[in-house]
Amino acid sequence: MTLGSNIIRTVEVEVERDSWRVQPADFRHPFPPQLRRLPGSFNIHLLTMLLRIGELTTPILNVQSGVARLWPLLRYLHAVADTPGFRLVKEWKDVDAHQKGVASDDLGVGLGMEVLYEAFGYTGCVDGRAFLHRAAQLGLLAADNKAPPKVGSMKMADYAAIDAAGKVHLVECKGTQDSAYSLHKAMSEGQEQKRSVVCSSRGAEKRLIGQRLVVGAQIRLQNTRSDTRVIITDPAPENAPAVVEHRVASAAFVEPVFRMEVARALGAAGAVRTSAALGQTDRPATSPSLEGSSQRDRIQTALRSDEPELETFQAFGGVWIGERALVPLFAPLLIADKVYRYARLTTGAGKELLAELRESGPPTRLFQEQYPDAAGRLQNERVVSGEDNAAIVRDGVSISAIELLERRL
Repeated sequence: MTLGSNIIRTVEVEVERDSWRVQPADFRHPFPPQLRRLPGSFNIHLLTMLLRIGELTTPILNVQSGVARLWPLLRYLHAVADTPGFRLVKEWKDVDAHQKGVASDDLGVGLGMEVLYEAFGYTGCVDGRAFLHRAAQLGLLAADNKAPPKVGSMKMADYAAIDAAGKVHLVECKGTQDSAYSLHKAMSEGQEQKRSVVCSSRGAEKRLIGQRLVVGAQIRLQNTRSDTRVIITDPAPENAPAVVEHRVASAAFVEPVFRMEVARALGAAGAVRTSAALGQTDRPATSPSLEGSSQRDRIQTALRSDEPELETFQAFGGVWIGERALVPLFAPLLIADKVYRYARLTTGAGKELLAELRESGPPTRLFQEQYPDAAGRLQNERVVSGEDNAAIVRDGVSISAIELLERRL
């Protein structure tokens, strides 16, 4: 199996700019300047994209720990063809339709969110159900509205992300290996799926919501001439079953993303008790959130149980607790003149984060107030990548890394 001379692949990005002009006034947002430079060829670092899939598809409401979240490396790296553009190997044509659908969904997330992360510099991104779960606990939703179902035309958007301005983006991801019509149909359905949360007024919409996006990927096979495309559009919401309370503060609205992002990092590091305590993922969405001293004390008790069981290691200029594993690739992988047979997978949470959880001051209601250093560090994500490695690092908070190896060390 060969990936050619490098680990980079290109996709063509299209932005449906007109979609920003045709929304109802109550939901109209200015066309974001971050998207003006995107249309055209966009470079995808395969290992970084696979890390992103692993992060974003790791369950938060049901904690999954460790390097298991890096499964996309083993599933998809050998499926990428040796072409400059992003394409799947020609053998993928004969894969079962169900498996194609699973791959299209996964790669739709990876390709689409890589483009959006580059454009908007998201400081946190969690799955939509986790966001809605926590928003309900905090009392941010109108009392006469229930959470939408997980599936169907009114389900929650796939992801809730925070942009550099501190506003929430609601993002639905779609992917297909079929025709342009199939992608258009899927993205049209995605517009309906994002109508699950609206604000009570035009002013609240502009204050709390940055963008409502559907991003779709039409994934090509090796023996086709057309390029894999990523399309971005901004449909308007309407007829939503979940309504945000009238006077929700901006800090409270982004609270679920910050809290769940850190909870996911702790779960991936193996600190599953602390993850559940911080994210309150072991409590029904209908239960009020724990606040004040009960919240703080519960986290500290869980950390005392988790910390002795975790490995400590150094990487990328920091000290981490978490898990590392050396795994064999499904088949030898040729990149340039090197043959790789193994991968080292790493997930971890920062020692600084644990210290802040352990030593936090007087109890407060919001995560950003109780743990301001962690909330601040989330805004400094950096991606480190090379010919045979990639890492997503939030210094002091979390690390997720892949390194390809020629031999077992």
